[in-house]
Amino acid sequence: MNKARTVLAGIAIVAVGAGLAAPAVSPAVAADRPLNVRILTPDGKQRLKVKRKLAVLVGCTKNCAVVVDMKLVMPAEVLKARVKGGIKAYSAKSPAMILNTPAIRYLKLTYPRSRFSLKVTATDISNGKKVVKRKVFRFRR
Repeated sequence: MNKARTVLAGIAIVAVGAGLAAPAVSPAVAADRPLNVRILTPDGKQRLKVKRKLAVLVGCTKNCAVVVDMKLVMPAEVLKARVKGGIKAYSAKSPAMILNTPAIRYLKLTYPRSRFSLKVTATDISNGKKVVKRKVFRFRR
Protein backbone atom coordinates (compact mmCIF):
# COMPACT_ATOMS: atom_id res chain seq x y z
CA MET A 1 0.00 0.00 0.00
CA ASN A 2 2.80 2.38 0.91
CA LYS A 3 4.65 1.65 -2.36
CA ALA A 4 1.47 2.22 -4.34
CA ARG A 5 0.92 5.56 -2.60
CA THR A 6 4.52 6.57 -3.33
CA VAL A 7 4.17 5.64 -7.00
CA LEU A 8 0.86 7.49 -7.34
CA ALA A 9 2.27 10.55 -5.59
CA GLY A 10 5.25 10.48 -7.97
CA ILE A 11 2.94 10.28 -10.97
CA ALA A 12 0.88 13.16 -9.63
CA ILE A 13 3.98 15.26 -9.05
CA VAL A 14 5.14 14.62 -12.60
CA ALA A 15 1.66 15.42 -13.94
CA VAL A 16 1.44 18.65 -11.96
CA GLY A 17 4.99 19.59 -12.93
CA ALA A 18 4.47 18.77 -16.61
CA GLY A 19 1.09 20.47 -16.76
CA LEU A 20 2.15 23.63 -14.97
CA ALA A 21 5.89 23.84 -15.56
CA ALA A 22 7.46 26.23 -18.00
CA PRO A 23 10.88 26.21 -19.63
CA ALA A 24 13.76 27.44 -17.49
CA VAL A 25 13.11 31.08 -16.62
CA SER A 26 15.13 33.51 -14.58
CA PRO A 27 14.10 33.74 -10.90
CA ALA A 28 12.87 37.32 -11.33
CA VAL A 29 10.41 36.26 -14.02
CA ALA A 30 9.38 33.13 -12.05
CA ALA A 31 8.42 35.33 -9.09
CA ASP A 32 5.95 37.19 -11.33
CA ARG A 33 4.18 34.00 -12.45
CA PRO A 34 0.77 33.45 -10.87
CA LEU A 35 0.07 30.71 -8.35
CA ASN A 36 -1.72 27.77 -9.99
CA VAL A 37 -3.45 25.04 -7.98
CA ARG A 38 -4.32 21.54 -9.23
CA ILE A 39 -6.77 19.06 -7.67
CA LEU A 40 -6.61 15.44 -8.85
CA THR A 41 -7.80 12.01 -7.78
CA PRO A 42 -5.05 9.61 -6.64
CA ASP A 43 -5.65 7.25 -9.58
CA GLY A 44 -6.12 10.03 -12.15
CA LYS A 45 -9.73 9.09 -12.98
CA GLN A 46 -12.71 11.45 -12.98
CA ARG A 47 -14.50 9.80 -10.05
CA LEU A 48 -13.41 8.81 -6.56
CA LYS A 49 -13.59 5.21 -5.38
CA VAL A 50 -15.94 4.50 -2.47
CA LYS A 51 -13.72 3.55 0.48
CA ARG A 52 -12.87 4.44 4.07
CA LYS A 53 -10.29 7.12 3.24
CA LEU A 54 -11.48 9.70 0.70
CA ALA A 55 -8.28 11.36 -0.49
CA VAL A 56 -7.33 13.73 -3.32
CA LEU A 57 -4.06 15.26 -4.49
CA VAL A 58 -3.44 19.00 -4.27
CA GLY A 59 -0.44 20.64 -5.93
CA CYS A 60 0.86 24.20 -6.35
CA THR A 61 3.28 25.88 -8.75
CA LYS A 62 4.85 27.93 -5.91
CA ASN A 63 5.50 27.41 -2.23
CA CYS A 64 2.11 27.93 -0.62
CA ALA A 65 0.06 27.54 2.54
CA VAL A 66 -3.08 25.53 1.87
CA VAL A 67 -6.45 25.17 3.59
CA VAL A 68 -8.60 22.35 2.18
CA ASP A 69 -12.28 22.31 3.14
CA MET A 70 -13.88 18.94 2.32
CA LYS A 71 -17.60 18.23 2.31
CA LEU A 72 -19.19 14.83 1.72
CA VAL A 73 -22.79 15.45 0.66
CA MET A 74 -25.05 12.40 0.88
CA PRO A 75 -28.85 12.39 0.51
CA ALA A 76 -29.62 12.60 4.25
CA GLU A 77 -26.26 13.63 5.72
CA VAL A 78 -23.43 16.14 5.21
CA LEU A 79 -19.97 15.49 6.67
CA LYS A 80 -17.28 18.19 6.78
CA ALA A 81 -13.53 18.26 7.39
CA ARG A 82 -10.71 20.79 7.14
CA VAL A 83 -6.99 20.20 6.57
CA LYS A 84 -4.29 22.87 6.76
CA GLY A 85 -0.65 22.68 5.74
CA GLY A 86 2.11 23.81 3.44
CA ILE A 87 3.07 22.59 -0.01
CA LYS A 88 6.42 23.08 -1.71
CA ALA A 89 6.52 24.19 -5.33
CA TYR A 90 5.68 21.47 -7.91
CA SER A 91 4.92 18.84 -5.30
CA ALA A 92 1.65 17.34 -4.11
CA LYS A 93 -0.03 16.66 -0.77
CA SER A 94 -2.89 14.27 -0.14
CA PRO A 95 -5.55 15.66 2.22
CA ALA A 96 -8.10 13.02 3.22
CA MET A 97 -11.36 12.48 5.06
CA ILE A 98 -11.59 9.20 7.01
CA LEU A 99 -15.09 7.79 7.42
CA ASN A 100 -16.46 5.68 10.24
CA THR A 101 -18.27 2.38 9.60
CA PRO A 102 -21.88 3.73 9.45
CA ALA A 103 -20.81 6.48 7.05
CA ILE A 104 -19.05 3.96 4.76
CA ARG A 105 -22.14 1.73 4.71
CA TYR A 106 -24.41 4.65 3.91
CA LEU A 107 -22.06 5.93 1.19
CA LYS A 108 -21.97 2.47 -0.41
CA LEU A 109 -25.77 2.50 -0.57
CA THR A 110 -26.11 6.06 -1.88
CA TYR A 111 -22.92 6.61 -3.93
CA PRO A 112 -24.73 7.51 -7.20
CA ARG A 113 -26.44 10.44 -5.44
CA SER A 114 -23.48 11.49 -3.26
CA ARG A 115 -20.81 14.12 -3.98
CA PHE A 116 -17.40 14.99 -2.51
CA SER A 117 -16.90 18.75 -2.66
CA LEU A 118 -13.54 20.49 -2.16
CA LYS A 119 -12.58 24.10 -1.63
CA VAL A 120 -8.83 24.72 -1.73
CA THR A 121 -7.54 28.10 -0.55
CA ALA A 122 -3.85 28.47 -1.40
CA THR A 123 -1.84 31.46 -0.17
CA ASP A 124 1.41 32.28 -1.95
CA ILE A 125 4.11 32.54 0.74
CA SER A 126 6.23 35.04 -1.21
CA ASN A 127 3.59 37.74 -1.77
CA GLY A 128 0.48 36.72 0.21
CA LYS A 129 -1.89 36.44 -2.76
CA LYS A 130 -4.71 33.91 -2.40
CA VAL A 131 -6.14 31.51 -4.97
CA VAL A 132 -9.42 29.72 -4.29
CA LYS A 133 -10.26 26.64 -6.33
CA ARG A 134 -13.38 24.48 -6.02
CA LYS A 135 -14.00 21.01 -7.39
CA VAL A 136 -16.78 18.44 -6.97
CA PHE A 137 -16.18 14.72 -7.43
CA ARG A 138 -18.73 11.97 -7.95
CA PHE A 139 -18.21 8.37 -6.86
CA ARG A 140 -17.67 5.00 -8.48
CA ARG A 141 -17.81 1.50 -7.00
